[in-house]
Amino acid sequence: MTCESARQQILLLLYGELEDAARRGVEAHAHECGGCRAVLAEERRLSLLLSQRAGMEPSVDLLDRCRADLAVAIGAETAPAARARRPAWVFLSPVAAAVILALGFLAGRFLPPLGPERAGRVAGLEMPAGEAGSTVAGVSDLEADPESDRISLSYDVLRRASLEGSASDPRIRRLLVETARDSLNAGLRLEALLALSRQVEEEDARAALLRAVQEDDNPGARLMAVGALGRLAGRDSEVRGALVRALLSDGNPGVRVRAIDVLGEARSPETFPLFERLSREDPNDYVRLRSAAFVNDRPASGGIR
Repeated sequence: MTCESARQQILLLLYGELEDAARRGVEAHAHECGGCRAVLAEERRLSLLLSQRAGMEPSVDLLDRCRADLAVAIGAETAPAARARRPAWVFLSPVAAAVILALGFLAGRFLPPLGPERAGRVAGLEMPAGEAGSTVAGVSDLEADPESDRISLSYDVLRRASLEGSASDPRIRRLLVETARDSLNAGLRLEALLALSRQVEEEDARAALLRAVQEDDNPGARLMAVGALGRLAGRDSEVRGALVRALLSDGNPGVRVRAIDVLGEARSPETFPLFERLSREDPNDYVRLRSAAFVNDRPASGGIR
Protein backbone atom coordinates (compact mmCIF):
# COMPACT_ATOMS: atom_id res chain seq x y z
CA MET A 1 0.00 0.00 0.00
CA THR A 2 1.32 3.44 -0.94
CA CYS A 3 1.33 6.46 1.38
CA GLU A 4 -1.14 8.23 -0.92
CA SER A 5 -3.70 5.42 -0.83
CA ALA A 6 -3.25 4.95 2.94
CA ARG A 7 -3.86 8.64 3.65
CA GLN A 8 -6.94 8.66 1.45
CA GLN A 9 -8.40 5.86 3.59
CA ILE A 10 -7.52 7.27 7.01
CA LEU A 11 -10.79 9.21 7.36
CA LEU A 12 -12.77 6.13 6.36
CA LEU A 13 -10.87 4.16 9.00
CA LEU A 14 -11.60 6.75 11.69
CA TYR A 15 -15.33 6.59 10.99
CA GLY A 16 -15.47 2.79 10.80
CA GLU A 17 -16.21 2.71 7.06
CA LEU A 18 -13.44 0.30 6.03
CA GLU A 19 -13.77 -3.45 5.66
CA ASP A 20 -11.62 -5.47 8.06
CA ALA A 21 -9.00 -6.32 5.44
CA ALA A 22 -8.65 -2.70 4.31
CA ARG A 23 -8.54 -1.48 7.94
CA ARG A 24 -5.77 -3.94 8.76
CA GLY A 25 -3.88 -2.84 5.66
CA VAL A 26 -4.01 0.84 6.64
CA GLU A 27 -3.02 0.08 10.25
CA ALA A 28 -0.14 -2.14 9.11
CA HIS A 29 1.10 0.53 6.70
CA ALA A 30 0.86 3.22 9.40
CA HIS A 31 2.81 0.99 11.77
CA GLU A 32 5.66 0.81 9.23
CA CYS A 33 5.47 4.38 7.86
CA GLY A 34 6.28 7.19 10.27
CA GLY A 35 4.65 9.86 8.09
CA CYS A 36 1.34 8.05 7.77
CA ARG A 37 1.46 7.14 11.45
CA ALA A 38 1.75 10.83 12.32
CA VAL A 39 -1.14 11.71 9.97
CA LEU A 40 -3.35 9.04 11.54
CA ALA A 41 -2.50 10.21 15.06
CA GLU A 42 -3.20 13.86 14.17
CA GLU A 43 -6.52 13.05 12.48
CA ARG A 44 -7.59 10.92 15.41
CA ARG A 45 -6.68 13.66 17.91
CA LEU A 46 -8.73 16.17 15.93
CA SER A 47 -11.65 13.71 15.72
CA LEU A 48 -11.58 13.25 19.49
CA LEU A 49 -11.50 16.98 20.10
CA LEU A 50 -14.45 17.54 17.80
CA SER A 51 -16.43 14.73 19.42
CA GLN A 52 -15.87 16.27 22.86
CA ARG A 53 -17.10 19.71 21.83
CA ALA A 54 -20.37 20.51 23.55
CA GLY A 55 -23.28 21.24 21.25
CA MET A 56 -23.95 24.95 20.79
CA GLU A 57 -27.31 26.60 20.36
CA PRO A 58 -27.74 29.91 18.51
CA SER A 59 -28.68 32.88 20.68
CA VAL A 60 -32.24 34.23 20.63
CA ASP A 61 -31.01 37.54 19.17
CA LEU A 62 -29.22 35.76 16.34
CA LEU A 63 -32.34 33.73 15.49
CA ASP A 64 -34.47 36.87 15.48
CA ARG A 65 -32.04 38.69 13.17
CA CYS A 66 -31.89 35.72 10.81
CA ARG A 67 -35.67 35.46 10.66
CA ALA A 68 -35.99 39.20 9.98
CA ASP A 69 -33.36 39.09 7.23
CA LEU A 70 -35.05 36.08 5.67
CA ALA A 71 -38.43 37.81 5.68
CA VAL A 72 -36.93 40.88 3.97
CA ALA A 73 -35.19 38.74 1.35
CA ILE A 74 -38.36 36.77 0.58
CA GLY A 75 -40.40 39.96 0.27
CA ALA A 76 -37.90 41.45 -2.16
CA GLU A 77 -38.04 38.45 -4.48
CA THR A 78 -40.25 38.71 -7.54
CA ALA A 79 -40.49 35.51 -9.49
CA PRO A 80 -39.11 35.98 -13.03
CA ALA A 81 -37.00 39.08 -12.47
CA ALA A 82 -35.44 37.85 -9.25
CA ARG A 83 -34.79 34.45 -10.79
CA ALA A 84 -33.06 36.06 -13.75
CA ARG A 85 -30.74 37.95 -11.42
CA ARG A 86 -29.69 34.87 -9.47
CA PRO A 87 -26.14 33.61 -10.08
CA ALA A 88 -25.74 30.47 -12.14
CA TRP A 89 -24.72 28.30 -9.18
CA VAL A 90 -28.21 28.62 -7.69
CA PHE A 91 -29.56 26.43 -10.50
CA LEU A 92 -27.01 23.65 -10.17
CA SER A 93 -28.46 20.17 -10.09
CA PRO A 94 -28.11 18.14 -6.89
CA VAL A 95 -25.39 16.04 -8.55
CA ALA A 96 -23.35 19.10 -9.51
CA ALA A 97 -23.78 20.53 -6.04
CA ALA A 98 -22.55 17.27 -4.55
CA VAL A 99 -19.48 17.34 -6.82
CA ILE A 100 -18.63 20.89 -5.75
CA LEU A 101 -19.07 19.95 -2.11
CA ALA A 102 -16.77 16.95 -2.55
CA LEU A 103 -14.14 19.09 -4.30
CA GLY A 104 -14.28 21.60 -1.47
CA PHE A 105 -13.86 18.83 1.09
CA LEU A 106 -10.89 17.34 -0.75
CA ALA A 107 -9.27 20.74 -1.15
CA GLY A 108 -9.58 21.32 2.58
CA ARG A 109 -8.20 17.89 3.38
CA PHE A 110 -5.26 17.69 0.99
CA LEU A 111 -4.04 21.24 0.34
CA PRO A 112 -0.75 21.82 2.18
CA PRO A 113 -1.02 23.34 5.65
CA LEU A 114 -0.21 26.94 6.40
CA GLY A 115 3.49 27.62 6.14
CA PRO A 116 5.51 29.06 9.04
CA GLU A 117 5.12 32.58 7.69
CA ARG A 118 1.32 32.26 7.99
CA ALA A 119 1.18 30.32 11.23
CA GLY A 120 -0.70 32.32 13.82
CA ARG A 121 -2.97 34.05 11.30
CA VAL A 122 -6.66 33.19 11.08
CA ALA A 123 -8.77 34.92 8.45
CA GLY A 124 -6.36 37.86 8.53
CA LEU A 125 -6.40 38.18 12.31
CA GLU A 126 -3.11 37.98 14.17
CA MET A 127 -3.19 35.34 16.90
CA PRO A 128 -1.78 36.31 20.30
CA ALA A 129 1.98 35.87 20.54
CA GLY A 130 1.63 33.09 23.12
CA GLU A 131 -0.38 31.03 20.63
CA ALA A 132 1.87 31.44 17.59
CA GLY A 133 2.42 28.11 15.91
CA SER A 134 -0.80 26.62 17.22
CA THR A 135 -3.30 25.00 14.88
CA VAL A 136 -6.76 26.56 14.82
CA ALA A 137 -9.47 24.00 15.54
CA GLY A 138 -12.30 26.39 14.67
CA VAL A 139 -14.19 29.51 15.66
CA SER A 140 -16.67 28.72 18.44
CA ASP A 141 -18.37 32.10 18.93
CA LEU A 142 -18.63 35.22 16.80
CA GLU A 143 -20.46 38.55 17.13
CA ALA A 144 -20.32 41.44 14.70
CA ASP A 145 -21.41 44.94 15.73
CA PRO A 146 -23.73 46.19 12.95
CA GLU A 147 -22.92 49.81 13.82
CA SER A 148 -19.16 49.45 13.48
CA ASP A 149 -16.51 47.11 12.16
CA ARG A 150 -15.81 45.66 15.60
CA ILE A 151 -15.74 41.84 15.73
CA SER A 152 -15.70 39.67 18.84
CA LEU A 153 -14.85 36.01 18.36
CA SER A 154 -13.64 33.00 20.30
CA TYR A 155 -11.63 30.18 18.77
CA ASP A 156 -10.05 26.94 19.87
CA VAL A 157 -6.45 25.98 19.15
CA LEU A 158 -4.58 22.68 19.09
CA ARG A 159 -1.07 22.48 20.42
CA ARG A 160 1.45 19.67 20.04
CA ALA A 161 3.26 18.94 23.30
CA SER A 162 5.74 16.32 24.43
CA LEU A 163 6.77 14.59 27.63
CA GLU A 164 9.87 12.61 28.52
CA GLY A 165 10.32 10.32 31.48
CA SER A 166 9.25 6.87 32.61
CA ALA A 167 5.88 5.18 32.96
CA SER A 168 6.17 5.75 36.72
CA ASP A 169 5.28 9.40 36.01
CA PRO A 170 1.48 9.61 36.48
CA ARG A 171 1.17 12.11 33.60
CA ILE A 172 2.94 9.81 31.18
CA ARG A 173 1.09 6.77 32.49
CA ARG A 174 -2.26 8.52 31.94
CA LEU A 175 -1.35 9.14 28.29
CA LEU A 176 -0.23 5.53 27.91
CA VAL A 177 -3.53 4.30 29.37
CA GLU A 178 -5.51 6.52 26.97
CA THR A 179 -3.42 5.31 24.02
CA ALA A 180 -3.90 1.65 24.95
CA ARG A 181 -7.63 2.22 25.27
CA ASP A 182 -8.41 4.59 22.40
CA SER A 183 -5.74 4.51 19.68
CA LEU A 184 -6.78 3.06 16.32
CA ASN A 185 -3.13 2.28 15.61
CA ALA A 186 -2.38 -1.27 16.76
CA GLY A 187 1.36 -0.51 16.85
CA LEU A 188 0.86 2.42 19.22
CA ARG A 189 -1.40 0.31 21.44
CA LEU A 190 1.27 -2.40 21.62
CA GLU A 191 3.95 0.13 22.55
CA ALA A 192 1.70 1.61 25.25
CA LEU A 193 0.88 -1.82 26.69
CA LEU A 194 4.57 -2.75 26.72
CA ALA A 195 5.36 0.40 28.72
CA LEU A 196 2.42 -0.23 31.08
CA SER A 197 3.54 -3.82 31.66
CA ARG A 198 6.50 -2.45 33.62
CA GLN A 199 4.06 -0.67 35.94
CA VAL A 200 1.59 -3.52 36.37
CA GLU A 201 1.46 -2.97 40.13
CA GLU A 202 -0.13 0.45 39.56
CA GLU A 203 -3.93 0.35 39.54
CA ASP A 204 -4.42 2.32 36.32
CA ALA A 205 -1.82 0.26 34.42
CA ARG A 206 -3.34 -2.97 35.69
CA ALA A 207 -6.84 -1.83 34.65
CA ALA A 208 -5.59 -0.92 31.15
CA LEU A 209 -3.99 -4.35 30.73
CA LEU A 210 -7.15 -6.10 31.95
CA ARG A 211 -9.19 -4.09 29.46
CA ALA A 212 -6.82 -5.05 26.65
CA VAL A 213 -7.14 -8.77 27.50
CA GLN A 214 -10.91 -8.55 27.24
CA GLU A 215 -11.55 -5.89 24.59
CA ASP A 216 -8.61 -5.22 22.26
CA ASP A 217 -9.32 -6.53 18.75
CA ASN A 218 -5.63 -7.13 18.03
CA PRO A 219 -4.40 -10.61 19.12
CA GLY A 220 -0.87 -9.29 19.64
CA ALA A 221 -2.15 -6.71 22.14
CA ARG A 222 -4.15 -9.35 24.01
CA LEU A 223 -1.15 -11.67 24.03
CA MET A 224 1.10 -8.96 25.45
CA ALA A 225 -1.46 -8.02 28.11
CA VAL A 226 -1.88 -11.66 29.20
CA GLY A 227 1.87 -12.03 29.63
CA ALA A 228 2.18 -8.75 31.53
CA LEU A 229 -0.53 -9.75 34.01
CA GLY A 230 1.13 -13.09 34.72
CA ARG A 231 3.06 -11.81 37.74
CA LEU A 232 -0.24 -10.92 39.44
CA ALA A 233 -2.14 -14.11 38.60
CA GLY A 234 -1.12 -15.98 41.72
CA ARG A 235 -2.39 -13.31 44.15
CA ASP A 236 -5.08 -11.35 42.33
CA SER A 237 -8.40 -13.11 41.80
CA GLU A 238 -9.65 -10.48 39.32
CA VAL A 239 -6.59 -10.98 37.13
CA ARG A 240 -6.97 -14.74 37.41
CA GLY A 241 -10.62 -14.50 36.38
CA ALA A 242 -9.76 -12.41 33.31
CA LEU A 243 -7.10 -14.92 32.28
CA VAL A 244 -9.53 -17.83 32.71
CA ARG A 245 -12.08 -16.04 30.52
CA ALA A 246 -9.39 -15.46 27.88
CA LEU A 247 -8.44 -19.12 28.06
CA LEU A 248 -12.03 -20.25 27.57
CA SER A 249 -13.30 -17.75 25.00
CA ASP A 250 -10.50 -15.96 23.13
CA GLY A 251 -10.67 -16.60 19.40
CA ASN A 252 -6.90 -16.80 19.01
CA PRO A 253 -5.23 -20.10 20.04
CA GLY A 254 -1.95 -18.33 20.79
CA VAL A 255 -3.64 -16.09 23.37
CA ARG A 256 -5.34 -19.12 24.94
CA VAL A 257 -2.07 -21.06 25.19
CA ARG A 258 -0.34 -18.04 26.75
CA ALA A 259 -3.14 -17.86 29.32
CA ILE A 260 -2.59 -21.56 30.12
CA ASP A 261 1.13 -20.94 30.67
CA VAL A 262 0.53 -17.91 32.87
CA LEU A 263 -2.12 -19.64 34.98
CA GLY A 264 0.00 -22.78 35.24
CA GLU A 265 3.03 -20.82 36.39
CA ALA A 266 0.86 -19.09 39.01
CA ARG A 267 0.25 -22.55 40.51
CA SER A 268 -3.23 -21.71 41.70
CA PRO A 269 -4.91 -24.96 42.81
CA GLU A 270 -8.40 -24.02 41.59
CA THR A 271 -7.21 -23.92 37.97
CA PHE A 272 -6.28 -27.64 37.99
CA PRO A 273 -9.84 -28.93 37.31
CA LEU A 274 -10.04 -26.52 34.35
CA PHE A 275 -6.76 -27.81 32.90
CA GLU A 276 -7.93 -31.37 33.41
CA ARG A 277 -11.17 -30.75 31.51
CA LEU A 278 -9.43 -28.89 28.67
CA SER A 279 -6.86 -31.67 28.31
CA ARG A 280 -9.72 -34.04 27.49
CA GLU A 281 -12.31 -31.90 25.70
CA ASP A 282 -10.82 -28.84 24.04
CA PRO A 283 -11.05 -28.92 20.21
CA ASN A 284 -7.61 -27.32 19.80
CA ASP A 285 -4.77 -29.85 19.82
CA TYR A 286 -2.16 -27.54 21.30
CA VAL A 287 -4.51 -26.29 24.02
CA ARG A 288 -5.12 -29.91 25.00
CA LEU A 289 -1.39 -30.66 25.04
CA ARG A 290 -0.46 -27.62 27.14
CA SER A 291 -3.29 -28.30 29.58
CA ALA A 292 -2.23 -31.94 29.87
CA ALA A 293 1.36 -30.85 30.59
CA PHE A 294 0.23 -28.96 33.68
CA VAL A 295 -2.09 -31.78 34.70
CA ASN A 296 0.81 -34.26 34.56
CA ASP A 297 3.03 -31.84 36.46
CA ARG A 298 0.61 -31.74 39.38
CA PRO A 299 1.92 -33.60 42.43
CA ALA A 300 -0.20 -36.30 44.01
CA SER A 301 -0.82 -34.13 47.09
CA GLY A 302 -2.89 -31.52 45.20
CA GLY A 303 -1.71 -28.17 43.81
CA ILE A 304 0.32 -27.70 40.69
CA ARG A 305 4.01 -28.16 41.36
